[in-house]
Amino acid sequence: MKNVLAFLFLFLTFNLTSQTWSPLPNAPNFIGPFSKLDDTHFINANMGWTVNGSGDVYKTEDGGDTWNNLTNLNTFLRCIKFANESVGYAASLDGAFAGTSGAPKMLKTIDGGNTWTDLTASMSPLPVGICGINVLDEQTVYAVGAYYSPARFYKSTDGGATWENKDMSAYANALVDLHFFDANLGFAVGANNNGGAILKTVNGGTTWSIVYEIPTGSLLWKIQALDNNNLYVSIAGTSIAEGARILISNDAGVNWDVKQVAPGEAHLQGVGFLDQDHGFAGGFFDGVYETLDGGDSWQLMNVGANFNRFQKISDDLMYASGHTVYKYSSTLSTPDTGEIIPNPLYSMDVYPNPVSDILNIKYQLPDYTHVNLSIYDIMGRKVISIFDGWHTEGEFNITKSIKELPSGTYLVGLLSREGDVLTKISVSH
Repeated sequence: MKNVLAFLFLFLTFNLTSQTWSPLPNAPNFIGPFSKLDDTHFINANMGWTVNGSGDVYKTEDGGDTWNNLTNLNTFLRCIKFANESVGYAASLDGAFAGTSGAPKMLKTIDGGNTWTDLTASMSPLPVGICGINVLDEQTVYAVGAYYSPARFYKSTDGGATWENKDMSAYANALVDLHFFDANLGFAVGANNNGGAILKTVNGGTTWSIVYEIPTGSLLWKIQALDNNNLYVSIAGTSIAEGARILISNDAGVNWDVKQVAPGEAHLQGVGFLDQDHGFAGGFFDGVYETLDGGDSWQLMNVGANFNRFQKISDDLMYASGHTVYKYSSTLSTPDTGEIIPNPLYSMDVYPNPVSDILNIKYQLPDYTHVNLSIYDIMGRKVISIFDGWHTEGEFNITKSIKELPSGTYLVGLLSREGDVLTKISVSH
């Protein structure tokens, strides 16, 4: 009964205050590789930074009302974290993902982001890409990467002058994000040969253990620690049958529960909770999903797109990066729904339809991106895999025999990091 009353209270509160996520009208947005701001970090309610794949660093000092483009670091910036108003760290991916030849970098600022020092040379062997940073203080920094192989863990206790560079292949072949509670206790998320994987260390990263695996091809993407006991991890799955899902632990990472956020959605990226009941999740799709009952049920809020990082500031204040920077606050009015989110310039044409023998698939990709092209049954289960991997830009026309498929209705799916296209076909022999 207590949980029911709590849910009713939150439901009524939600309807009285209306939706309270809003795109910040003066914040940067990003149309380029992956079409999102990959990270944002606030050190308090007012001061924060965000980065994009072109190497731009932006800063706000008034809660996101205005933003200053501090510099361009000429690298695919993936993550950014600050210890205080002055000292912060940022890191990047291989520039090939942004169409450049730039190598991955680890960078540091001591003046709030105006100027940066390249620390990469001290990380031998050089990183292949860094996806996540965790900063305990000015001197203690942890990082992991990349979401493509190999997986490595980086640690500095002297402000980036020297680094421990650990091969993590015994535990994972990809790492995306991490969270340390203190100098010893930390978690990292990614994937290994068995599927998505959550790793834990109790000695500052010297040794690790696998505490959870989800037996699919999914990659775990972001981790949020609400407190010492309540942990949340997003699953960057590509299965429209399994849908968008997250993992929740309420016992400090000992046990984990899978919660489905939205059936039929793929490419979930970010997750963030304000308390044990009230949380959000989003990814490479329009809108953000909200739960008021700890993840058991979700409803779509028609605000924003391409959500990636959620950061809780207080019980009623949260920021998120996606197509732009978004703010959740009880002081906001009904959110501005005039945000312009350009549709990705890709398309797919499937013919003939109905089809009995050979299916032609013509598609266009504007950028180098990750693509999964498959045929699914009407329940969303993959029955034929045509292509799965990194794909060059351009126009393509391929053929596929569907003789082995029984007559019926199917879906042809072009799933990319920027969104999905699904076309229904009829197979008749």
